[in-house]
Amino acid sequence: MSVTFSAELAGEAVNMNNANAARVLGALGYAELSGDEDAELFLGRVLLALALDPEDAGRPAITEGRFTDGGRRAGYTGERLLELCSLAEYAREHSKYVTWG
Repeated sequence: MSVTFSAELAGEAVNMNNANAARVLGALGYAELSGDEDAELFLGRVLLALALDPEDAGRPAITEGRFTDGGRRAGYTGERLLELCSLAEYAREHSKYVTWG
């Protein structure tokens, strides 16, 4: 499963698996894996999260039976926040909401 962030299905989408999306959304102060937000408000949350520089040491990949979790490399959250910053700026410039789910 994955979560895709977009500007109302316009612009370049940002896609993450559910576990990594939950981590990034948590850094933004959201609890749900789906939603929408005014671009200006979303951008403010992204900039705040970047300013706080959430430490992300990553996590190793694990396999249990037929389930594999690919893990997360160190610094992943910050990288994704930068991508979401660009998406939010695009959404703001085009008067669109940022959506995810």
